[in-house]
Amino acid sequence: MFKDILVPYVNADSEKAPAAAAMALAEAFDAHVAMLVTVDVPAPMPSDWGAMAYDVYARLHEEARKRANERADALRGRFAHAAVPFDIRTAEAVSLHPQNAAALQARYADLTVLSAMPRDGIDTMFVHDHFHDILRHSGRPVLVVPEGHAATLPPKRAVIAWKPTREASRAVADAMPLLRKAEAVDVLVIDPAIGESAHGAEPGAGIAAHLARHGLRVDVVVRPSMNFSVAYAVLDYARAVGADLIVAGGYGHSRLREAMLGGTTRELLQTAHLPVLFSH
Repeated sequence: MFKDILVPYVNADSEKAPAAAAMALAEAFDAHVAMLVTVDVPAPMPSDWGAMAYDVYARLHEEARKRANERADALRGRFAHAAVPFDIRTAEAVSLHPQNAAALQARYADLTVLSAMPRDGIDTMFVHDHFHDILRHSGRPVLVVPEGHAATLPPKRAVIAWKPTREASRAVADAMPLLRKAEAVDVLVIDPAIGESAHGAEPGAGIAAHLARHGLRVDVVVRPSMNFSVAYAVLDYARAVGADLIVAGGYGHSRLREAMLGGTTRELLQTAHLPVLFSH
């Protein structure tokens, strides 16, 4: 069950959808929501003239705290009448980047909720970095919700983007509280590789049987990508069946490698029209 849900504040343009989704989940699971505001303090940088003066650094620190407190107060006022228990949490990032501090806080929650990554804009990589670090370093699942999307949570219909990997298996286990509330669950297999170390003789059958033993209503769907990307094929199917949630393994790479090679995780993060639960 989800009892602790974390919503890190990333920027003003990526806060509304995650907060709304977290509140909906908290109401369904009788959970607590913590909204995280990070005090982003630049580390003192030495120059040719020596170390940064203490009074200069202290002023920068105080200004960062003031900005964080203003954000926290604004969030506190916005959700003062929320129907679920919540608090505003602050964390200082002096020796850490803000996304590192968020990843540490995420270890104390069952689920972290973030906005999807915008396709362009100055804060695109900032959103990406929060997702990447929390996914890879918190040990917890991350639910990504596109801004402007009225999410149906818990979902009525969920699609599992399945392949026999550790990450996908972890995602299924982490999503179990949501899957149990769904009326239908589709195990979607794109371009299955048949073989002893791949999908086996019947792609998707093993994980479907596992889910059925948990009392879930499961259908297995095998589809070719038709020369499109795997992410496109998954999203196309989810749109066709009216799914409310995608469950997928999250495969993180370095920023440079991801920018060069793309990747299913990044494409889902950037183009999904519905919430996606990732686990690593």
